[in-house]
Amino acid sequence: MKKFPLSPFHYFMIGIIFLGILSVVWQHSMNGIPIAITIILMGALILLLLLDQEVTVAKEDEEHQRQLEDQVETSLTNLLSKIPIGILKLGEDSGKIDWYNPYAELIFAGEDGLLEMQTVESVLEAAQSDQGHYLTIGERTYAVHLDQSGHMVYFFDASNEYSAAEELATTRPVIGAISLDNYDDFRDGLSDSEISSTNSFIADFVSRFAEEHQIFYRRVDADRYYLFTDYTVLDRLMADKFAIIDVFRHEAKERNLPLTLSMGFAFGVGDHASIGKTALENLNLALVRGGDQAVVRENRENKNPIYFGGGSVSAVKRTRTRTRAMMTAISDKIRSADQVFIVGHRNLDLDALGASIGMQKFAESLTGQSYAVYDPEQMSADIQRAISSLQEEGKTQLLSLAEAMPRVTRQSLLIMVDHSKVSLTLSEEFYQEFSQTIVIDHHRRDENFPENAVITYIESGASSACELVTELIQFQNAKSNRLSKIQASILMAGIMLDTKNFSVQVTNRTFDVASYLRSRGSDSTLIKEIMANDFDEYRRVNELILQSQRLSPTIVLAVAPEDHFYSTVELSKAADTILNMSGIEATFVVSYLDSETIGISARSRSRINVQRMMEEMGGGGHFNLAAAQLRGADLSLVTTRLKDVIINETQEKETEV
Repeated sequence: MKKFPLSPFHYFMIGIIFLGILSVVWQHSMNGIPIAITIILMGALILLLLLDQEVTVAKEDEEHQRQLEDQVETSLTNLLSKIPIGILKLGEDSGKIDWYNPYAELIFAGEDGLLEMQTVESVLEAAQSDQGHYLTIGERTYAVHLDQSGHMVYFFDASNEYSAAEELATTRPVIGAISLDNYDDFRDGLSDSEISSTNSFIADFVSRFAEEHQIFYRRVDADRYYLFTDYTVLDRLMADKFAIIDVFRHEAKERNLPLTLSMGFAFGVGDHASIGKTALENLNLALVRGGDQAVVRENRENKNPIYFGGGSVSAVKRTRTRTRAMMTAISDKIRSADQVFIVGHRNLDLDALGASIGMQKFAESLTGQSYAVYDPEQMSADIQRAISSLQEEGKTQLLSLAEAMPRVTRQSLLIMVDHSKVSLTLSEEFYQEFSQTIVIDHHRRDENFPENAVITYIESGASSACELVTELIQFQNAKSNRLSKIQASILMAGIMLDTKNFSVQVTNRTFDVASYLRSRGSDSTLIKEIMANDFDEYRRVNELILQSQRLSPTIVLAVAPEDHFYSTVELSKAADTILNMSGIEATFVVSYLDSETIGISARSRSRINVQRMMEEMGGGGHFNLAAAQLRGADLSLVTTRLKDVIINETQEKETEV
């Protein structure tokens, strides 16, 4: 029997009937008991009726709701099946595909008409890590959106929008600058006809390069060209890793021309003047990193440069004009400060210490408040001997880190020597106290450069920081404040350390500086005493060497046991010793420096760029002498990563060859 809900009229009629029955009972019986029984029965009857109605209405509501849900689900299923959006429904627990609509089937179906699950799984993995992921299949591009709460993945056809965005990105203006490394030095002594022939070769090469890539260019000097193009061309050059640099080097070599190219490129939107300025900054960065390379950076804040090339030893030579100009600029800046503090890198070596005391002497002639800062908690045996000698002599203003920290004021100046990375400085906490910094370094510039650097004197062609500092002292020529015997000896020791006793990275400028230091009293006996090998250190270096293994016939890697700590000096000496062995082209030594820091020392002869490898590991240095320090890392993971970097770089070098 079909039930129906009662309306208010029905309840009114039931009330009338109840009153009628009650009046009849009242008339036929004057006794109150029948009346009471009647009232109770009628009340119970009405209560049962109300309960029945409540159950009936609830069931009808439930049925109605179920019908609506079925209709909505049916409509939604029809909609999802017909809508031009690919949809995958994933299981809540399994993460596997429970359902997909026909449009998703069209996107991912293979030639057999079935879903290519491998492709789908890779897309899902990418979507989970990147909400802005794009997927290109065939000629269509889809925007992928993951609804994690609903366990749904949507694929929107974004071909038109993607093409428009891609077109906008690829048409961004690009400005580049080309410079010939060492052109001025090269042309000295050449006849006019030889210079003309060389200029014709350079102009013809740049013209062929520009024509091949449809680049507009203008020559502004014999050794400088400006380029104008868009991002499409720049993207091709980057994909080719700027092979044009290697091509030029090889063609120049065939003509017996010791020339290389350096390039700086910048791209962005809008302000062409700003883009051009960034391009020149990138070119200068390529030059201070040693030349024979290209640097690319977008014209936006916080965008890091991308490096290409650098496959040869530093190709840029220093000029005395630049050194004199830097001496003047540094002197002016020192005069404007109330105090000058000079720091080297963490775990001082003789080059960093020598450069520190040299700059302290340089600044002392300009201001009485100049100090070389050291950390007594991080000193190897040779540094301890050198500092003890300086303290006994009493002619160098030395401060420990703890003594220097409270003396810093807002007008104080920091000079960083033998490093250009904040992460490598003697103390990052100390660095943060300064608003202006001068950087003097002979390593190639890398990331993590001081943001507050007001003067940058980086010459990657120099043998050492001591060489650069000694040249500044020479040009200053302060007769009233000459180097002492011990100061000159430590500067000489720093040069000898980085040149391996004048056998590596040596130029005529190096010997000029050495001659000057000798005239200031540099004592070979004192240098030997300072640099003398400690017996325990010598034993530990040999322990490291015994951990060596060949990664290839010409590459050796030594990894210290995890429970052993070694100093940076011990690592570098082990790397140098291994490199001196026959047939070895590159060496890498890895060890814990302390419980939180891992050190890597890398050396090579002339074929392998260890500086580029150490940059990938977070360090830097020279083409054939580099290092890295990693905090909070695991030794086994660092070793595995280093092996991968070595293999990738050497394979790439073999490919280039």
